[in-house]
Amino acid sequence: MNYTELKANIADICEQSFTEDQLDMFTDQAEQKIYNTVQIPALRRNQTGNLTVSNKYLVFPTDFLYPFSLAVIGA
Repeated sequence: MNYTELKANIADICEQSFTEDQLDMFTDQAEQKIYNTVQIPALRRNQTGNLTVSNKYLVFPTDFLYPFSLAVIGA
C-alpha cells in the first residue's frame, strides 16, 4: 500500500473527505503513536555507570528517547 492508497482508504473508512493538511496530520500522528507504542528492540540502548555519594547522576546515551528500565545492583 502506498500513501495515495492509504489516503483513499482513510476517506472510505471515515466516509468523509479530508484536506491534504488533515490527512498529513492524521498520518503523522498515527506514525508517532505507533512509534511510541511499539518497543523496537533495535532502538534500545544500555548505559552503565557508578553510583557514588558525590555523583548521583547517570549520563544518558546521546540518542536517548525514554527510559525502559533502571536497575541498581549493589556489590
